[in-house]
Amino acid sequence: MAEGDSRSDRYHLSNTLPVDIDDVAPGMNVLISGPPMSGKRGLVFDLLAPEGVGPDPVVVMTTDDPAERIRTQFDDRGVRIAPDAFRVVDATGAPGDSDSFVHRVSSPADLTGMGVAFTQAVDQMGTPDRLRLGFVSISTLLQYVDAERAFSFLHVLSRRTSAAGYLGVYSIDPTTHEERFVNVVTSIFDAAIEIRETDGDRELRVRGLSDVPSEWTPFPY
Repeated sequence: MAEGDSRSDRYHLSNTLPVDIDDVAPGMNVLISGPPMSGKRGLVFDLLAPEGVGPDPVVVMTTDDPAERIRTQFDDRGVRIAPDAFRVVDATGAPGDSDSFVHRVSSPADLTGMGVAFTQAVDQMGTPDRLRLGFVSISTLLQYVDAERAFSFLHVLSRRTSAAGYLGVYSIDPTTHEERFVNVVTSIFDAAIEIRETDGDRELRVRGLSDVPSEWTPFPY
């Protein structure tokens, strides 16, 4: 459960979602679940830097897209985050320049390295009171480590962000995993945003927020 509910500085989401959610409590961790090309990745970035909301410090942990592509996805949305408030933990293993905003890890299999890099990234930003963490993607992580190690790592990471009052946004492709495992992973998070496609139409529902009905809603992303 989120540990920062009593704090007043909630994380505004603007009009990112097609349901009545204006903001979420500090310390909340949200899982975005959907098949490939469903819009889940774009939704991750929209939640990290919603349109019309002054950007919070952001850390993106990536196991698939390299750091340069992560930054481009913000730039393409017209989001300008101050250099001292943006970091990428790049665990793709892809070569790249020694940019100050990038913390490189050899591969997604190096979970210790990823944890250390996240700590370093937050420390370099002066351990801000507010921060949005994005993790893309759990499914790629599971190509490198077994389910038990992945679950343990994600549980520790989500607890760290919750205790700090940060907002965590993670993504997973449920079509590549057994339903039982997806259910176990989902249990780590305070809320889940699920995306599906039916007859070419895209729909979304939110689970885990008591004041939001968990019914499918059109999602014309």
